[in-house]
Amino acid sequence: MDKSENKIGKVFKPVPYREVRITGGFWKAWQDVAAERTVPAVYRQFEQTGRFFALTHEWREGDPHKPHIFYDSDAAKWIEGAAYSLFFRPDAETERRIEALIDLIEAGMSAEGYFNSYYQTIEPHARWTRRENHELYCAGHLIEAATAYYEATGKRRFLDLMRRFAEYIRRTFAVERSAKFETPGHEEIELALVRLWQCTGERQWLELALRFVERRGKNPEEHCFGWFSPSYAQDQAPVAEQGTAEGHVVRFGYLFTAVADLARETGDMALLAACRRVWRDVCDRKLYVTGGVGNMKHGEAFGPAYFLPNFEAYTETCASIALAFFARRLLTIDPRGEYADIAELEFYNGALAGISLDGVGFFYENPLSFRPSDQTFLNAHRASGRPVRRVEVFDCSCCPPNILRMIASIGEWAYGVSEGGGPGQGGGEPPVLLVHHYLESTARLTFAGHMLTLRQETRYPWDGKVSLTIRVDGAESTGENGASVGAEGASAESTGGGAASTITCTIGLRAPGWCESPKVNYETVQKDGYLYITREWRDGDVILLDLPMEVTELEANPYVSQDAGRVALRRGPIVYCVEGADNGERLEDLLIPTNAADAGYEAVWDDDLLGGAVALRFSAARRKPFSALYRKWQPEYEQTRVTAIPYYAWGNREEGEMTVWIRKA
Repeated sequence: MDKSENKIGKVFKPVPYREVRITGGFWKAWQDVAAERTVPAVYRQFEQTGRFFALTHEWREGDPHKPHIFYDSDAAKWIEGAAYSLFFRPDAETERRIEALIDLIEAGMSAEGYFNSYYQTIEPHARWTRRENHELYCAGHLIEAATAYYEATGKRRFLDLMRRFAEYIRRTFAVERSAKFETPGHEEIELALVRLWQCTGERQWLELALRFVERRGKNPEEHCFGWFSPSYAQDQAPVAEQGTAEGHVVRFGYLFTAVADLARETGDMALLAACRRVWRDVCDRKLYVTGGVGNMKHGEAFGPAYFLPNFEAYTETCASIALAFFARRLLTIDPRGEYADIAELEFYNGALAGISLDGVGFFYENPLSFRPSDQTFLNAHRASGRPVRRVEVFDCSCCPPNILRMIASIGEWAYGVSEGGGPGQGGGEPPVLLVHHYLESTARLTFAGHMLTLRQETRYPWDGKVSLTIRVDGAESTGENGASVGAEGASAESTGGGAASTITCTIGLRAPGWCESPKVNYETVQKDGYLYITREWRDGDVILLDLPMEVTELEANPYVSQDAGRVALRRGPIVYCVEGADNGERLEDLLIPTNAADAGYEAVWDDDLLGGAVALRFSAARRKPFSALYRKWQPEYEQTRVTAIPYYAWGNREEGEMTVWIRKA
């Protein structure tokens, strides 16, 4: 475990969400919805479906809502998401509810420090005997929730309970080795243990996480059967030897999130190389244009390369979030814009499609084409369980609290800092602050020996203009109401003393992969998707970034057979779709002109569209209908105006067709 020479070198640590206040715009609206609607709505559904009652261990045969093997993870993710929201939006009732759940966990914890509502209630004799079940997965989410609640409130009780649980897990798996399996069937504990180590500084948690990763794939056939195959569980080979993305997509994402964490913290280049190989396999061969991953409903898994069906797409919301987690961890090691590009793709498309605009309905799967009549037929014949509309709760409700915790903590994705200089810079070079994502916000952080305040003003993702104001050494930063804004959104007195303060550092601005000609008002050096500016910054300096947003027609690789002869539309970070509510039926018969100029694309802001959004309007043709099932080829077309909406917002109006990929003449 002790790596005397960490070959990875410098890292770019994320600036915690607690130091980044979202002050307006797109994500402020979503965080308000999350706090006001999603937090109480998910709580209500979990209460009504017995997820919280399960924590009491009082369920008895014949009672409704028998505890499930993953119920603890649902409760934990709700606590985590609610904790993030509490930091900037204190709410006494939400905090009371969290404390009541912690009371149940504390009361139900065994003398050894074990807690699991399913096994302690339903099968107490079977503890640590079934790898395919979710004991360690649930433990991991409880640990993540405890660290989040501690960091948001400063209250240690839950954290100390989970430290006790983690110590029991360490004794069981690393000391006594008394469990019937060595690694979790559903990964999550690994990344949670790294997070616990980061929170507490207690190195045994990092060592235990590494043990779980290093033991994986050593005995591929052990504890595998039928559907629970080695590749399904990322167990087909030792992790450091894996080269392709295989099996259950969420498990894959959580595992390699932890692997990237461990590579960074230990300097293990073999683990980092594995991360890079599987990343390339996903992004080059198995990623939907919306950021969705998981092309096989059977096994919720990766399928073959380039097999990307649209109506049948699995693309679980949690899978998009897990891939974003993986991207974020890689970004701490390699300051490459492509990692932030993929995270951004998930934010605005693959993940965000999983929640309704009112914050109370959810999709588990996120297809790229849809026809309600087809789905209703399949549901009636038990061929598919996908709902026609977003619903408030699923039998497997991992996605609702997962999208909640992503939205509530979105500020933590915005910045990365390194005191060790920029890419290719040697010792003594200025420290680097990277701006990964653009969102209306104020960040206040300690950096390079200074208190630095950064204020972003932007209408992103609808407009690519970003203004970044730099305030140094506590100089006053005016907030929304004219008060100066500190790390927690409270008033902070100016300590600038009237003299101009300066800081010498490098600021790197991400140039998104979708933007061909970014413009900045300073001289820059472009490298790996970032625009680097190195200079002495004075208090009050303003960086002006312009990312022109053009409507782009995207085509898929020729091996993606379902998308042959079709295009998807993108503007900025937003992928668009066409929906029946705007365009009627037979969307598959729309035909975009060969010459994009003939389509006459217009990007139009509409206050009344889906809570306010930029719509794309353009000209296309559509075949005229006829009555016969088949006839001699003699198509007749009529011209029509088409409205495309952001993919994340589809399904928020009446039931109707939807498609992302549109035929091209």
